[in-house]
Amino acid sequence: MVLWFFFVFLQAVQAYEVDNFSARDSLIRDALPVLDSKVNGILDRAARDSRLEAPGLCSVAVLRQEILRWIRPDPTGILELWIEFTDSVEKTPIGVRTSVYRDLSFFDSPIMKMFGIGRSFKLAGQMVGTDKIGHFFMQGLDFYDRVRGGVPLERVLESEHGEDGLWGLGTSGVKSWADIAANYQGYRFWSRLVEGPRAYFRCEEERGWVLEEVFTWSDYVNPAWDEALNCSEMKIGIQTKVEQELKRRGWACPVDPGICASLNRLEYSNYLVSPVCRTRR
Repeated sequence: MVLWFFFVFLQAVQAYEVDNFSARDSLIRDALPVLDSKVNGILDRAARDSRLEAPGLCSVAVLRQEILRWIRPDPTGILELWIEFTDSVEKTPIGVRTSVYRDLSFFDSPIMKMFGIGRSFKLAGQMVGTDKIGHFFMQGLDFYDRVRGGVPLERVLESEHGEDGLWGLGTSGVKSWADIAANYQGYRFWSRLVEGPRAYFRCEEERGWVLEEVFTWSDYVNPAWDEALNCSEMKIGIQTKVEQELKRRGWACPVDPGICASLNRLEYSNYLVSPVCRTRR
């Protein structure tokens, strides 16, 4: 029983839900320059430390290890935690008791009531939750490894994304299509790590990995990352209470119905975009 609770705890703290509706118009500063700099610093350090760890060799395993050292869950994402607490990133001040989830009971979502919700911030012009950073790097890497292992990308996107289980409905009671969209973009990042014409790292003979390309979140972030645009699916009791709260505040999801057309034009939109928007083609 204790081991089961600990396992669920580890999953839960990596699966925060967010409220992208409340206070979305209060954010002024875009975190793009701050987080671009942060990630490029991590990548640069990874190249340097991989050369120290494996002099003269270009080990992808070592390179990945050095990148993940500053990102991976421990038990929640180190980079996510930095964003949550740094003053360098402007975030919404919303907690679960003032969010659109305010009327949920413990029985509706024990995880959300125990651990609260994550903050939201502006990144590359989009409203995103801090949880999307972990999804991008960690679940994106999982997608990449499974595709490299022979699982078709479409199958991963359709049924092996985790949002129907421990990453969503099975814990918080929320299936976030925005999470899946971030996962896919993370897959694209890891696919570029050392491969392709715009690979981030180049293998330099007798030296090792060298950072070749500059990372920017604007290559990956799009409106599908915003849960107030790319609407989540929820267990019926949660969905009813959230929709009632949105209505009470004069809102609905998506907050901008006109965004659906552009979401439906995204690559793999059938797997990444909420059914709410897919019915508005």
